[in-house]
Amino acid sequence: MSEKVLLEVPGASLPFYTYEDEGITYIEFDSSESHPPEPMVNVMKGFELISGTDKRLVMINAQEPVPLYSRIAGSFVWDVEILESGDVKIVFKNRT
Repeated sequence: MSEKVLLEVPGASLPFYTYEDEGITYIEFDSSESHPPEPMVNVMKGFELISGTDKRLVMINAQEPVPLYSRIAGSFVWDVEILESGDVKIVFKNRT
């Protein structure tokens, strides 16, 4: 995995980072200590960055953003991992 580099994301209220792993570009942000609507605002900014690409968006959050899933199911797919901290890591990619 390459080093994480801070990424300037206009309109985002949390820091975003980009890195590569096994030839795939990831864009990541951590909203685990945020309160609504901040996680949703930032994930939507992240979707703008990966839409139509083979990049992945990684969201670290305190809980699964279940209401989001039905809104994006036509455009994105995702995998969820429970972290040791109890937070969740969701990796989104474009639906192919």
